[in-house]
Amino acid sequence: MTLRRPALADIEDISIRYGLDLTEAEVADLQPLIGAVMAGYDTLDQIPDPVRAVTPAVRIPGPRPEPEDDPLNGIVRTCSVEAAPPVPDGALGGKRIGLKDTVAIAGIPMSCASRLLYDYTPDIDATVTKRILEAGGHITAVLNTDDFAFSGGGHTSCYGPGRNPVDPAHVPGGSSNGSATAPATGQVDIALGGDQGGSIRIPASFSGVVGHKPTHGLVPYTGIVGFDQTIDHIGPMARTVEECARMLGVIAGVDDTAIDPRQPDTIAVPDYLGALTGDLKGLKVAVVTEGFETPEAMERVNKAVRAAIKQLEDLGAETAEVSVPMHRHVVPLWNCIAIEGGLDSFYHGHTAYQVKGYQNPRLISAMMRAVKTNAGDFSPTAKLGAVVGHYMREHYHGVFYARAQNLSRKLTSAYDAVLASADLVVMPTTPQTAHAMPAMPEENRGEHIGQALNMVHNTAAFDLTGHPSISVPVNGVDGLPVGLMLTGRHFEDATVLRAAHAYQRAG
Repeated sequence: MTLRRPALADIEDISIRYGLDLTEAEVADLQPLIGAVMAGYDTLDQIPDPVRAVTPAVRIPGPRPEPEDDPLNGIVRTCSVEAAPPVPDGALGGKRIGLKDTVAIAGIPMSCASRLLYDYTPDIDATVTKRILEAGGHITAVLNTDDFAFSGGGHTSCYGPGRNPVDPAHVPGGSSNGSATAPATGQVDIALGGDQGGSIRIPASFSGVVGHKPTHGLVPYTGIVGFDQTIDHIGPMARTVEECARMLGVIAGVDDTAIDPRQPDTIAVPDYLGALTGDLKGLKVAVVTEGFETPEAMERVNKAVRAAIKQLEDLGAETAEVSVPMHRHVVPLWNCIAIEGGLDSFYHGHTAYQVKGYQNPRLISAMMRAVKTNAGDFSPTAKLGAVVGHYMREHYHGVFYARAQNLSRKLTSAYDAVLASADLVVMPTTPQTAHAMPAMPEENRGEHIGQALNMVHNTAAFDLTGHPSISVPVNGVDGLPVGLMLTGRHFEDATVLRAAHAYQRAG
């Protein structure tokens, strides 16, 4: 069956909208030529798509839990997905795993916590899903997130806001809110969260768990809904550094099932669990002054993190204060890339032209149809981003996106310079503790949106630079948790995990 050809009116409309200024004669001459070109598309339409192999597994979708069974609203749906035959001796054997509602599990609905994708069910496994199943992990939950992951609060999901495990009157942090609360409450043993601006480390900080953002490209992103390929990260969240290291050892490494343009051609995967020696002697740690001077900084947080740094010294680390002036520009750089890059992804079906990465035609179709028919169902925060992104693209033609990408390399160089003589840099994960639950948009739209992205000052820096970064709860803090963020050299995730483990174990 042939594809529908453009009518004369379609060609005239394209001419007007894209400034081609076609004459009537040109329109008439082009119509049959366009039809001839599209004959090639007819041929392509009849060639079966390559099939992405699905890991043999028992896949049972379950219901959304009742509120009394999930009072923190961390789970979008229960499920039971386990390799067939089981792999009890695998690295994740016996572990209950939860995946953020952006990670494809074949046969299990995925919505990105948005009404736009309510009826989308993947027919593929993300590469991380495949690796978890092959390592014996039992996937038992799809975890809540902010609407299309566009918030750091954890309160914008179409399924309702998540709640903080320490004080449910506060937000858990986002966007990977369920990936923090499910391990915190023992609903799963280990979770995967996504991180474009801090969405692993923010909920880890707010909710008092461990969250590790791996080096950009260390873990394949194939089969995961993202924002912008330059800032997309996926990583583990759990109650302990050990569990994060265990998971990272399973999911890290070059994708052997598809091309991921985020990844280098070769990646060494060390023994992350074996690196947890508890020894910090001789480790050099740079304390970044600007990380304590962000606009939202709370004295309580700064004081707790300074005390944690003193404990690192007691464990044998050598610390020194450093200044990274470019750190003050993180938020405007990140806003340009996340908003314009994210918008481009959303409005192109979460795919990108001019890359050889794996393309998911079913997701592209579902998302493109959704934004045309149901974009009004985006969260208020996502709508804000959409308006800004469209405006900047149409009036400033992507110039500021380009400038932000260029300047982000300057930020990367600044941190590389610090890390040339230091093993790690340290600062608060978030400048503040968890917010009180904000008003719903119909009550106070400004407050609802304002609480979505005002905590990314420190975390977003390392999405832009790609350095590995972990948030570990500060020991001995009463009340709402505080996060200590340790960041290391590219692909030296083992050092980051080692330091976080030694600190957490010291208690």
